[in-house]
Amino acid sequence: MKTKWAMMADFSITMPDRPGELMTLSTKLRDSEINLYGLWGYGGVDSINGNSRFYCVPENAAAFREFIKRENIKFEEGLTIYLTGPDSGGALVETLELIASEGINLHAIQAVAIRGEYGCFIWADPQHWDKLSQILA
Repeated sequence: MKTKWAMMADFSITMPDRPGELMTLSTKLRDSEINLYGLWGYGGVDSINGNSRFYCVPENAAAFREFIKRENIKFEEGLTIYLTGPDSGGALVETLELIASEGINLHAIQAVAIRGEYGCFIWADPQHWDKLSQILA
């Protein structure tokens, strides 16, 4: 099985950094039947205003967009590339070598492996999305 990839919308949301905020968000997402491919949260990123930052990659970007607007949650929308494939030692190295050989600097990467498969989100400058699409094809 070869590495597969898809370009997806991602959302960066700002929320108060206090106990229970992630649980409240998660409950509302569940009740709205919004599924996520990825979720990351970082507390204390804005200590002046007491905010945390969460990054979400939803299964349905349009539904998620409607949800966060309805909930009046401050957000920024961007793009990420999601890679999946069989997990083995160095499974991601070939892809990262191709990206580096084209002079593309990745801004962030989140990867996990489970049950013989890996999943990986990558972020780069928007000017590189077309080149990344070519590399991954």
